[in-house]
Amino acid sequence: DLPMICGQWPVEFPLRVGRTEIEWVPLIEARTLPPTPQGYTPWWTQSDAGHELLWELCRASNSPLSLYLKGETGVGKEILARLSHAWSARASGPFVPLHCAALPLSLVESELFGHVKGAYTGALTHRRGALMQAHGGTLFLDEAGDLPPDVQIKLLRFLENGEIRPVGSDTIVHADVRLVCATHHPLDELVAQGKFRRDLFYRMASVRIEIPPLRDRPDDISHLAQEFARRFNRGVSRAAREKLLRHCWPGNTRELQHAIERACANRSDRVSWILERDLDFLDREISISHLTDEVQGRAPAPMKLKEMERKLLVQALKTAHGNRLRTAEILGIARSTLFEMLKRHELGFPKQRTFQTQLIS
Repeated sequence: DLPMICGQWPVEFPLRVGRTEIEWVPLIEARTLPPTPQGYTPWWTQSDAGHELLWELCRASNSPLSLYLKGETGVGKEILARLSHAWSARASGPFVPLHCAALPLSLVESELFGHVKGAYTGALTHRRGALMQAHGGTLFLDEAGDLPPDVQIKLLRFLENGEIRPVGSDTIVHADVRLVCATHHPLDELVAQGKFRRDLFYRMASVRIEIPPLRDRPDDISHLAQEFARRFNRGVSRAAREKLLRHCWPGNTRELQHAIERACANRSDRVSWILERDLDFLDREISISHLTDEVQGRAPAPMKLKEMERKLLVQALKTAHGNRLRTAEILGIARSTLFEMLKRHELGFPKQRTFQTQLIS
């Protein structure tokens, strides 16, 4: 009697009926998230950190102050910038994205402030810049830390009084624009290095929101993997999800999406599940760059071997949610070695109860 069996079956143990394996998942009360406006891409999350981030962004969207989104490459900064625009009073106005790092230095000022005909060789017509295009709406400056110094001065003047002087023009025009900027290089560090104006930083970063990397949101790794796989009419097996959790994801959500797409493309059959072996390419791409400053694009600071060992150990424990058996597996060491390392570094992570079973078909 299957219903009677299911009523007493522990959720931690899978059930195999013939060639079908059934995994029982306890229902978790869904968190209430700010609604995603129609026509906008949601920022998928099931983690506490993601939940808090979206509500913080939603509250900040009602402010006219400039917004600074700080986060690593691939965490979804533009998606969040668009959501901030949609949740603001400017939602009916334009949203204009401008990727500063992709622009030639000679054209940054023209792209931002516009130009008049004849301002320079090749300027055959008048052209409105991104600031005028975003009038009444939101301008999103991605990688704003790459703005050259002379453009930083003009942008500061705009933020102070709304003035725009197109390249080659003597006429000043005004625009009403809310600025959202994003970087993966921390702006405060660029200020300390003298590469970015301090007064402009305070204007651009009136409201600051830091986006946690994907490796710090393990709940979102499984959730996003299932979401990406669903687009290919696939699911993600439990073993595959565990393999995904062991990866550090230096490219964050973008890297995870590409990994799922690659896993689906690797299968020529019609199996509806992504299996662990479909993700074997991750073993060849294991990176510990997230343990150093390299993930922020900087040279790693000198670190003693003991410090590196402790950092590796702490990160593995976080990924395994304190489960010591899984921590040892992630690090590729015996449990006895793990216990010696915990004692040596005086780490008292709580031991979690684990369940193991061996199914015989």
